[in-house]
Amino acid sequence: MSIKFQTQNIRDICVFERVTKVHVKDCIRDENSVYFMIETGKSGLAIGKNGAVIKAVSRVLGKTVKVFEFAGDLETMVKNMVPTAKSVEISKDSVTVTIPNSDRSVVIGRSGRNIKIMKEFLKRHFKINYLRLR
Repeated sequence: MSIKFQTQNIRDICVFERVTKVHVKDCIRDENSVYFMIETGKSGLAIGKNGAVIKAVSRVLGKTVKVFEFAGDLETMVKNMVPTAKSVEISKDSVTVTIPNSDRSVVIGRSGRNIKIMKEFLKRHFKINYLRLR
C-alpha cells in the first residue's frame, strides 16, 4: 500500500531527515504535533543525547515532535507505540491492548489525539480498523 503525503508532510519529513539523518517511513501532522514513523533501531539517533536532536527538530518545525519506530510485525509495532502495554491481542482487523490504569490518560491523549494517531498508523501499515484499550 502506498501512502500519499500532503505538501506540508513532505516538508516536515525533509526537515526531520536533514536534522536527524534518519529515514522517515511515515508522517502524520495535527494542529499541535508532528508524528514520525522511523526505521527500526534508529530512535536513539533521532532523539540524540539528552533529546538534543529531537528538540532541534521541534524548534525548526514549531510543533511537538513524537517518534515511533516501525516494526515489520503488528505486535512489535503496537508495543513500540505503547511501551507500557502488558499484552496485545490481535484479531482480523482489530487490536486490543492491555495497559495499566495509571497510563491510560497518557496513551489516549488530550481529546483522544494520541490514540487516533496510533490508529491511523496501524490502518496505513497493517489495515487495522480498530484499536481498543483495556
